[in-house]
Amino acid sequence: MTNPEQFPYETFPIKLQVKEGKNTTVCFFQCDEHLQKHLERYKLDKKDIKIDYRDGEPVVRSKKHKRDVEQKPKPKSDGSSGTVSKRTRKLDSTSHPTRNSNQKK
Repeated sequence: MTNPEQFPYETFPIKLQVKEGKNTTVCFFQCDEHLQKHLERYKLDKKDIKIDYRDGEPVVRSKKHKRDVEQKPKPKSDGSSGTVSKRTRKLDSTSHPTRNSNQKK
């Protein structure tokens, strides 16, 4: 069993240590897929990183991302549902003074 201080988060079994000069950054991941995404995004060099697994082996994710699942094409709408029509107000002409009333004669 591993030291709980090395893996303080129960749901994050992957630990990445990145050495940047004198500083070391530590990141935790839920699955290997998230780790790979992070490595690709930040283009980390393999000589600067150290990866540890709490159970000693990579974690495979059981669920797929929604964007990975093929989506069905949506039927075209006729525009009647969900369309908001703009209201127009009819103002009474007596409620607004005319511009000429404020001018001096």
